[in-house]
Amino acid sequence: MSIRTKLLFSYIAMIVIPVLLLGATVLLAASLFTKQLDRSDGASGVPFAAIRELFGGRAELASGLRFIAEHDPKLLRDPDFLAQTEAGLAKVDAGMVITQENDGTISYASPGLDADSVVQRSQSGDEPRFARGSHYQSIDRIPYTDAAGQAGTLMIVSDMEPVAGFFKRFVPTVLLALLGALILTNGTLTFLVSRSIIRPLHALRDAAGRIREGQLDRAIELRRQDEIGQLGTALEEMRVRLLGSLTAQLQLEQSRKELLASISHDLKTPITAIQGCVDCLQGGVADTEEKRSKYIAMIGGKTADMTRMIEELLLFAALDTGKVPLRLETLDAEEYMRLTVEELMLDPRFNGVDIRYVQRHNADERVLIRADREKLHRAISNIADNSLRHMDKAERALTFELAYEADRSAATITISDNGAGISPEALPHVFDQFYREEASRRPDRGSSGLGLAIVKQLIEAHEGTVGALSRKGEGTTIVMRLPAVTGTTQAQEGSDER
Repeated sequence: MSIRTKLLFSYIAMIVIPVLLLGATVLLAASLFTKQLDRSDGASGVPFAAIRELFGGRAELASGLRFIAEHDPKLLRDPDFLAQTEAGLAKVDAGMVITQENDGTISYASPGLDADSVVQRSQSGDEPRFARGSHYQSIDRIPYTDAAGQAGTLMIVSDMEPVAGFFKRFVPTVLLALLGALILTNGTLTFLVSRSIIRPLHALRDAAGRIREGQLDRAIELRRQDEIGQLGTALEEMRVRLLGSLTAQLQLEQSRKELLASISHDLKTPITAIQGCVDCLQGGVADTEEKRSKYIAMIGGKTADMTRMIEELLLFAALDTGKVPLRLETLDAEEYMRLTVEELMLDPRFNGVDIRYVQRHNADERVLIRADREKLHRAISNIADNSLRHMDKAERALTFELAYEADRSAATITISDNGAGISPEALPHVFDQFYREEASRRPDRGSSGLGLAIVKQLIEAHEGTVGALSRKGEGTTIVMRLPAVTGTTQAQEGSDER
């Protein structure tokens, strides 16, 4: 649930819950405070029914007495009628006073009623509702004329104290309940919502502090789906990336140290050999033409080794920084591989090696690839040179294969040898820069440790992949996979050239 939705629900709850609590409080308070006014003998379950019945009863009696005063005033002198009326008025907390206008005498007054005060208040012209002490009363005046022509006044006096007392208790109770409901609801919801927002924010603040201090080993787990959870996920991704970047930086630093050690070792060995040959030539050790030629050839070989290692270092650095452009062209892979293998067969270094080329696809089907002719040749040569350095058997063999994948989406170039092979522990690292097994790290190997790393860089620059298969003592197979040129690709290339 998003924070916006939570806030919306909390705002709705801040309105709905107090209203519900207020309604319940009104019903409860009305039920409690109207028990003393209840004149329906429990027949009505409505809290305000007693008040309604009280005023309804008074209005009904007042209407009846008004009718009597207008049409049959003689009943106002009938003791039985007065007694019956008095009983009805008593049920609704009311009484009556009857006065004669000619002499102002009081002909009838309900028992317990201060008739003089009622008459005085009625004649003063003040509001018909008044308080006597702390007791509230309401007077309803009904003038009438009897059969003898004498004028009189019927005053119905209603006791308002029960109703006034009810509202004195009811209104403050409802207001306090409303205030309490607002405080309780708003306080609880504010606490819960703020807690659900502030606590994860504190966790994010602490996580950001740890990241700032470089403590990247502790994961950020909020397990939320709202905006804060998304922020936590982004921060966790940043932590993982920073950790990976730091790890890569440490590995790069280690690689740099290994690079310095490797360069120092690999260059020192041929330089030492060259220096030894020069000392022999200068010291007169090479006293025959045959010896001098031997030392000069050794110097030339070591110089060539140094030149090759330096070239590989420069090429790898250029590939690693992306500064080597590829001149891509559409090549017939079968023809290209056949020419490359024939060139290797003529290389003196491969004398005595059984080099074979195997075509694994239909001879009538052309295998087209997009590649840089020179860079692909360099990758194949590096693999062949690496295989040559590790051939330890009397009968040395090197096999090249070209095949189409089943879906014609890629061409696969496979180079296999029957050399010493690679151990399972070393196999995952053969394409790493400066990686060499200890057995191959001999001065006469002439290896910089970058040959297969350069192969990987070149093949990946062609949007291809390269992998190695090997078993110790049985040889190694390098598999290069390059995207094939489809009919659609050729049409696009023709359109670009035009």
